[in-house]
Amino acid sequence: MTLKLFNTLTREKEEFKPITEGEVKFYSCGQTIYDDLHIGNARAYVAWDTLTRYLRWKGYNVRHVQNITDVGHLTDDGDQGEDKVEKRAKEMGLEPMELVEDQIERYFEDTKALNIKRQDIVPRATGHINEMIEYVQKIIDNGYAYEVDGNLYFDVEKFAEDYPYGEMANKDIEQLKDEAESRVEEDEKKKNQYDFALWLNSEGSGHLMEWTAKFEINSEIVESTGYPGWHLECSVMGQKYLGDEFDIHAGGKDHIFPHHPNERAQCFAATGEGQARYWLHNEFIQVEGEKMSKSEGNFYTVRELLNEYSGDAIRLHLVSSHYRSETSFSHEGLEKAEKELGKARRMVQKVGVPETDNTEEEIKEQFEEFMDDDLNTAKAKQYLMETVSDLNSVREDDEEVSPAAANTVIQLFQILGVDITPNTSESEAEMADLLMEIRDEAREEEDWETSDYIRDQLQNLGFEVEDTDEGSKWLK
Repeated sequence: MTLKLFNTLTREKEEFKPITEGEVKFYSCGQTIYDDLHIGNARAYVAWDTLTRYLRWKGYNVRHVQNITDVGHLTDDGDQGEDKVEKRAKEMGLEPMELVEDQIERYFEDTKALNIKRQDIVPRATGHINEMIEYVQKIIDNGYAYEVDGNLYFDVEKFAEDYPYGEMANKDIEQLKDEAESRVEEDEKKKNQYDFALWLNSEGSGHLMEWTAKFEINSEIVESTGYPGWHLECSVMGQKYLGDEFDIHAGGKDHIFPHHPNERAQCFAATGEGQARYWLHNEFIQVEGEKMSKSEGNFYTVRELLNEYSGDAIRLHLVSSHYRSETSFSHEGLEKAEKELGKARRMVQKVGVPETDNTEEEIKEQFEEFMDDDLNTAKAKQYLMETVSDLNSVREDDEEVSPAAANTVIQLFQILGVDITPNTSESEAEMADLLMEIRDEAREEEDWETSDYIRDQLQNLGFEVEDTDEGSKWLK
């Protein structure tokens, strides 16, 4: 079967053909690490983790790089405003790196709870300042940058004479000019308002995170104390760890412009290569039918949601929609996901975790067909739940109960990042079994009060009780 991915650059689903057969080099834009992970960003990271899992399942050797931005991401467009990390650190009375270290720890706790595997390389922007300075010098040497008062800007107009610039966002230079003039406050230092910063001079500004850089411009040395532009970071880290040209670059819909076009332009200007062949972008989520925002009071962090729902249920809810669909995130959806998770675990408990590695080819082929269609996790998950229903409907003593089918469903859910194996310890299982025996005796004696009481106590302990024609069962 052939995997097809929607390439934002061409606006088409394209057959995926890696540069090197059997190898996939993959870069995804990561977290600006000034606040807890919210569910909107989590959707992107779940999507790219699922893609990585699926590629590996198909036999590819994947190197996945996802950055951490800890400097340079400003609060406003047009290279204006405060650094987001510095702003939050000041509000909390912390040094920026104090905030960053704490937030990185919390970030990895949250992503682990959502079964997001840690990427192969997780580079931090502040660890690559020297490479960024060298990269800016390459852009200068190739004629695509200019300097004003120690600030280095990318010359979009000059670049557009030699390379395509606005094709990812489907915009031409005149459109970009009009949008820039209406979107951001005028910056007198720039030749054109759609130019963007490679390096910003912060001398005397009170900026807490700054480095001294030297650039050679027209045979003269310009020294500037400052920090890198936000777009520069991913250009440098992506090409450093994956090469000048790699396979996949992913990010949120908001990166379609200006972040990714600017990132790509810098790469062409410095190396002659435009980074990735396939550009993937996830849509935003809506919360309870509205755009998620703190001002609207519908803003959810993953950490908050984990107080009410399991990480597997949150993940299952996120993969229940296609990554390019503007899906609605809701408590009702999470409750449904918890029920679906319980249904799947009941199936595993009924069949038992198979000791065999055998799989059901027909189930695998149908799952793969959905996933090959631009990573359609929505249809793949729906199909797996239908298979779970089929397996649950078969009597336990029926020969049609297939350990191979159950094993296949378990494995395929793992590709979606969802663990459907019952998570009950041996001591918990023994306790539940004992209580169920007492309850069964009470039911035989028609002591419904005791039976209901034991059922309620089991539910308080996190066990679901189901009474069937074949007898009573529990599920953690």
